Amino acid sequence: MLSCFFGYAFLFCFPLFAQEPTAIVVISSSSGEPIPHATIENVHDNNLGWVTDDAGKALLDITKAIQVRVSSVGFVSLERTLRPGETLTVRLQEDVFGLEGVVVTGAFTPTTSAQSLYKVTTIDAAIIEAKGAVNLADVLQTQLNMKIIQDDVLGSRVVMQGMSGPNVKILVDGVPMVNGSGGNFDLTQFNMNNVERVEIVEGPLSVQYGTNALAGTINIITKNYGANEQALSAGTYLESVGQYNVDLRGAKGWKNLSISAGGARNQFDGFSASGDRNEDWIPRTQYLADAKAKYQVGTFAFTAAYDQLWEKSVSHGEPTTAFNSKTNKLSSIATDLYFNTGRVNASLVASGTVGKKHYFNLLNGISHYSQGQRKYLQDVNDDIKWLSSLATEHDTTSFRTFTSRGTFVFGNNQLHQGVYATVGYEVSINSAEGGMINSESSAQVNDFGLFTALEFPLGKKFIAQPALRFVHSNKYDAQEIDFLDTELPILPSFNLKYNLSSNLDFRFSYGQGYRTPSVRELYYEFINSNHYIVGNPSLIPEIGKNFNLSSTWNTRFGRSVSASIRPSLFFSDISNKIELVRILDRETLPDDVPKTVPVARTYANIPNFRSLGFNIGMDLAMQNGVRLSPGLAVLSRSGSESEQQYYTSYEANLNASYLIKSLDLKLNAFYKYNGKISEFAKEEDGSIGILTLEPYNTFDLSASRFFASGKLFATVGAKNLFNVTDVALLGEGSKGLVSQTGREAYYPISWGTSLFLKINYSIY
Repeated sequence: MLSCFFGYAFLFCFPLFAQEPTAIVVISSSSGEPIPHATIENVHDNNLGWVTDDAGKALLDITKAIQVRVSSVGFVSLERTLRPGETLTVRLQEDVFGLEGVVVTGAFTPTTSAQSLYKVTTIDAAIIEAKGAVNLADVLQTQLNMKIIQDDVLGSRVVMQGMSGPNVKILVDGVPMVNGSGGNFDLTQFNMNNVERVEIVEGPLSVQYGTNALAGTINIITKNYGANEQALSAGTYLESVGQYNVDLRGAKGWKNLSISAGGARNQFDGFSASGDRNEDWIPRTQYLADAKAKYQVGTFAFTAAYDQLWEKSVSHGEPTTAFNSKTNKLSSIATDLYFNTGRVNASLVASGTVGKKHYFNLLNGISHYSQGQRKYLQDVNDDIKWLSSLATEHDTTSFRTFTSRGTFVFGNNQLHQGVYATVGYEVSINSAEGGMINSESSAQVNDFGLFTALEFPLGKKFIAQPALRFVHSNKYDAQEIDFLDTELPILPSFNLKYNLSSNLDFRFSYGQGYRTPSVRELYYEFINSNHYIVGNPSLIPEIGKNFNLSSTWNTRFGRSVSASIRPSLFFSDISNKIELVRILDRETLPDDVPKTVPVARTYANIPNFRSLGFNIGMDLAMQNGVRLSPGLAVLSRSGSESEQQYYTSYEANLNASYLIKSLDLKLNAFYKYNGKISEFAKEEDGSIGILTLEPYNTFDLSASRFFASGKLFATVGAKNLFNVTDVALLGEGSKGLVSQTGREAYYPISWGTSLFLKINYSIY
């Protein structure tokens, strides 16, 4: 009887003492709808994890309070503290600004844009398609802090933070590219057909990537294909200026292996705003091929990649009256230069994790660039051409860069928190040969580096990373870096990230850069009827310092508008900056070079160069499908030797899109104001010469839509609606970015208004 009483009492009292179930409900902050299949991780024990059901709910069996990270594809992750018996509702915001997107530039391990210690600007494939971008120059045309410089032979090149040429590092999947003719990258040779995204970091990354990274780094990330994925697509691009492109791409994936390959043909008929035979934009035909294979072994991946460019172009000269010995009469004879350009890039990368706290990355890559030049005489009247009989007017010059970089990181790579210790090495072998390289030179400049970094938290809100790189060059004594007055060739950098809240953070970075003169700057001899550009064996290395402060504030205005505001401030100070200098005294030119050659340049060290800039960018995403991205930039630079005088230029841009959901149609607009940009330098008599590029505006419109059940994607649009062609150059400055075009009165910006159509069809 007594036992029955206690039994009933236990059953009656049990609910009073039983623990309530622990649960998490995950919903969308904008719509309030549940988010199924969201991932819930124990921050301090990655062996424990849960997934929400179709109702967005997960039950957790825990006995003490834990910190969890809640994440889902397309949403911004959140961390919350969960206690036993509690039901916690977590509202995730849509990741409209790509905060959870993976970035690799500047980081020693892959991370997210929100977690990166650097401010990484990402241009994804959707924006590239909306722009109708064919090459890297098209992609960067409306970016703040960047200007695209055009030369009829040397092609399009980028100016970043007031610096250009070798000061801008360009990578493809982390592999450094070798520069083209004239010491700059021709951005039109980097095709966008197989690009997943472009990552941009402004300021030096010399510890991570060595020399040539004082102004910033542009990393082109190509597409990857997953297991069991297969694709076959064809595309075409047509532009009314006379551009006709076609491409074909295929991919096949198995359980652990994926293979992709593609090819393209690009044709451009050339353009001259004045109608002269000597075009500002020379006609060219490109053939491109690429292949990639990736093999996955557990958490380790082995990737082999290869791509090649063949380009044929011709620079037409203006005809003059001369005697044609072929026809025995006076006629109009022009000098035409025919170029055969090749670019080959190959890489082998092994990367992945071993256990929970070991990350390895081993990269080996080679980049090869060659350009052959043939000079022809063209009788314009009788349409007869013949090869010049002078052997010195025909040559082939090639440049090669071999890179090997190994990185080992010890730390919690799955949760990306705590202490990270990094050690690594980099070897860069650079050589050149051919008719445009001084035959008496030892045309090889090699750089070697050892680097280390330590990332660690300071309390709950700060993350710090000091880093060092030991530098050695086969040609220069790097002791002039003089780390902490020890005469040691060690480059320091320091990064600090302060997370004031989950929506507001601040980033500070300091980096010291060191750049040895390239083979091209030392020994190059680019001489033809339009150019006289020669190297300078007396050049000394550049040493620079850069400070960068930036912030990101993500917020909401009401329930319908998400906003991201990103101000930044930078300062750069470079000693012995290497610049192309106009040769003022034409009488010093060799006897066989015309004194009236349009471009006469050599390389020289500039004692001091300083630039100070402020940028502010904003993203506004509205539930009605409108997306606005305005920005403003101010850049102030000291000009060459004149240390106390600064010139300031302004830029503004606006990228906008509107998704009409009922029509599944996206409208896009890209606008940029490029303010007046000036530089100055001391002339031979000691006076200050000024060269100024007048302001101009660019404006593009496009519309894009899927057809045929998602198999066909089409973009149609208009570029350069303000019909900008040539912009006036004013002044007589001998040095500077804009003066490198060699034009006396104008600078070719674009080929005017054009219409384009881009189509991509997925066969399967």
